[in-house]
Amino acid sequence: MQNIFSINRTTYSLCELNNIIKSAIDYALPDTYWVIAEIADTKLNQKGHCYLELVEKEDSKTIAQVKANIWAYEYRKLSLKFQAVTNQSLKPGMKVLFLVAVTFHEVYGLSLNVKDIDPSYTMGEMALKKREVIERMTKEGLIDLNKSLSLPIVPQRIAVISSPTAAGYGDFFDHLDNNPYGYKFIHILFPALMQGAEAEQSIISALRKVRQKRDLFDVLVIIRGGGSVIDLNCFDSYTLASQVAKLPLPVITGIGHEKDDTIVDMTAHTKMKTPTAVAEFLISGVRSFEENVTEIEDRIVKYTERLIKDERYTLGILTQKLNFISIQLTASLNSTIDGIEKDLRGNIKQFMQKTAAGLDNFEKVIRLLDPANVLRRGYSITQHKGKILKDASHLRTGDIIETMLFKGMVKSSVIRKTKEAEEREQEQAVDLFSGIDGA
Repeated sequence: MQNIFSINRTTYSLCELNNIIKSAIDYALPDTYWVIAEIADTKLNQKGHCYLELVEKEDSKTIAQVKANIWAYEYRKLSLKFQAVTNQSLKPGMKVLFLVAVTFHEVYGLSLNVKDIDPSYTMGEMALKKREVIERMTKEGLIDLNKSLSLPIVPQRIAVISSPTAAGYGDFFDHLDNNPYGYKFIHILFPALMQGAEAEQSIISALRKVRQKRDLFDVLVIIRGGGSVIDLNCFDSYTLASQVAKLPLPVITGIGHEKDDTIVDMTAHTKMKTPTAVAEFLISGVRSFEENVTEIEDRIVKYTERLIKDERYTLGILTQKLNFISIQLTASLNSTIDGIEKDLRGNIKQFMQKTAAGLDNFEKVIRLLDPANVLRRGYSITQHKGKILKDASHLRTGDIIETMLFKGMVKSSVIRKTKEAEEREQEQAVDLFSGIDGA
């Protein structure tokens, strides 16, 4: 087999090829050119050199991108010139007219060397569109809509929209789960692309999924790990920002950039700079609740202790008063009982005396009425057939009667009755016959 390196061909090292490219560019583009471009990012190093990232967009899509630089000496002059006219410094989002020379470096590649700036272009397409979106959302009442929601007292159920591969994603969960207080958080990731042409629709799709399960969460967190302005362009979208505004959960953002806020940041309930800052914010919310509970607990304990102390004092006073009253009442009752006992004894004595006197009188009467005493006084008792005789009209001639004397008994036979007894007997007979006739 023929060795491939033995074939007659021209080969170049990478450095040689880059030199050819550099020579071709220098030859083909020897002049300077006025170029309209949008500043996507700026960096200023310690030596004063300014490094730019320039873009051109069509319908929010980046169609061209190139690096540029302004050397320190030129940057000082051009930045002062630009600021004097626009009252602003060069910053991302501005659309600027640059005078540039095309350069190619064997190591750093293609770039534009800025020679001059026309300050008439002060705002870039991105900034202009961003301002239009802000004005529209303000007019529709969406800018502060999500801010009107109340943050939960204990934000522990967290929905997260992020890319699982984003640098900030790991930092967020590590800081949240390993918090020094041992708080437990429930967090569910709704994965989405966080940069690129498809990021906007991907994030909106994740928002819809969160909305469907909104009852399971306290807040929504949108995080990513920094990036250039170009990478964050989707967060200035009206469609995405309006979806965030209308979400029925407080939205906390930690997109991870230190410069201008995106419209999603402005629309969200709370904007933090980084994912780690979002985690710390949530931890501080739970910590604040715990401190409030502890403070209330301390107040309740102190109040209870004070109340018990006061009640013990009051109980002591009442006990003393009760003892004093008990002593007085006992003395009063003893005195009353003594008086009642004395009165009762006196009344009983009087009653007994009266009763005894009455009994003596009854005894005297009974003695007077005793038949023996009656007979003693000369009276007698006459009986007929064993019954005391009170009316002589009941007797007939020949009836035997018994007469009891004080000493002894006498039996007698009726010989005759007195005239009055006979008349009485006749009256009784008449009454008897009258009774029969009436019947």
